[in-house]
Amino acid sequence: DGSIPRHAISSDGFFELETLPRRAVVVGAGYIAVELAGVLQALGTETSLVVRKERALRNFDDMISETLDTEMERHGITIFRNTNG
Repeated sequence: DGSIPRHAISSDGFFELETLPRRAVVVGAGYIAVELAGVLQALGTETSLVVRKERALRNFDDMISETLDTEMERHGITIFRNTNG
């Protein structure tokens, strides 16, 4: 039916949160998912990013996407790769 389960939100729902979650999983490899994961982690939420292929922003320049992955992990974001959606 297209509804979002009780413990899931869309990227728009992030702005409606009244409290930060203790842990969060962000699904996606595009710039909105990457930005949301980074903001959540910076605010103190234990954050994981789930991507279908080998890395986030894979359609961007290789240097950008590889550096991004390295920096996200350095800042504590766990990345689950090659999940094949």
